[in-house]
Amino acid sequence: MTSRRLEWEVTSRGQPEDYRIFSAYRHQAVHSDSGRRGEFTVIDSPDWANIIAITPDEQVILVRQFRHGTGEITLEIPGGIVDDGEDFVTAARRELREETGYRCNEVELLGVVEPNPAFMNNRCGLVLARGVHLDSGQDLDPEEFIDVVRYPLSEIPALIADGRITHSLVVSAFYFLSQHP
Repeated sequence: MTSRRLEWEVTSRGQPEDYRIFSAYRHQAVHSDSGRRGEFTVIDSPDWANIIAITPDEQVILVRQFRHGTGEITLEIPGGIVDDGEDFVTAARRELREETGYRCNEVELLGVVEPNPAFMNNRCGLVLARGVHLDSGQDLDPEEFIDVVRYPLSEIPALIADGRITHSLVVSAFYFLSQHP
């Protein structure tokens, strides 16, 4: 449902600044109802894919890595940028293999979220893989240093509740899983 009183029309878009994993630009817009004008910053980012990978014995494959935004080591599910020509499921499978060495056969898209529509234009696909198995070593990018850990699926709610898992997209993925039949 759209409401004219909420819409803004973009009247000009500034030159993007490229930051390798995203671009940022400012655009001018006019509010469709009031006529007010404003300048807005938008981050233009590729879509992302995250994967909840569960072993046959109900262990979830998680990754620990340093995050520069918070300056902390986080506990997350594997994931990353969707490359050109990939869909969410293909990208999630690739990221799982690269970050952890695990492969999956049973895989499905749980849902899609918008990481922060206030200023970002991308989406994140949340993928579920069951029956994953260790197939190889990690194949990390030069800047990636990732520890792979396993937790029982039954412990995930406690990891979220006590603040050991804080990444909003990871929490979203486990919410989607909790609603999955």
